[in-house]
Amino acid sequence: MKKVHIVGFFGAFLLLVMSGCGDDTKVSSGGSGAIAVQGQDASTTPVIVSPDGNSFGADTTSGRNSDNFVQLDKNSLPTILFGFDKYTIADDMLANIDQAANALKQSGAKIVLEGNTDSFGSDEYNFALGKKRADAVRNALEVRGVDSKNISTVTYGESKPVCTQATQECYKANRRVNFKVAQ
Repeated sequence: MKKVHIVGFFGAFLLLVMSGCGDDTKVSSGGSGAIAVQGQDASTTPVIVSPDGNSFGADTTSGRNSDNFVQLDKNSLPTILFGFDKYTIADDMLANIDQAANALKQSGAKIVLEGNTDSFGSDEYNFALGKKRADAVRNALEVRGVDSKNISTVTYGESKPVCTQATQECYKANRRVNFKVAQ
């Protein structure tokens, strides 16, 4: 009878230990209304949620959202660039923020701000930095009169570079926030 208790205890212990060996997927949410799924496939499976809690535009079943969004003309919504390890908007980017705010106020379009980083730092750190960058642009747009209900954010961290060469120019180009608009 004593062996049965020991075997039962060992089995329960083994189940407890094995239950902790699950998926490394993490879901993070911020006050902006965006949720980013972080894990092995986090770069391809963002979940975009509007501030009112409704999902719009994201195809979360296939991991692709580019089919539901189109990038606006760069002349009306320019990319916002950031310094290394920074999420504050530099003075030379304020004209771009003003231009984007004016275009968005006129159109009333729903947008997603995509926060991106260069490849320096851990995945977790870069996801957080990308989120802070997107939130900084969101706040700047709201201050300029863009309706907060029309703005959502998502972070891709370092997973969607526009340039992959190991040069300062490429690193700088990857530290950005892109605008996407729901069709």
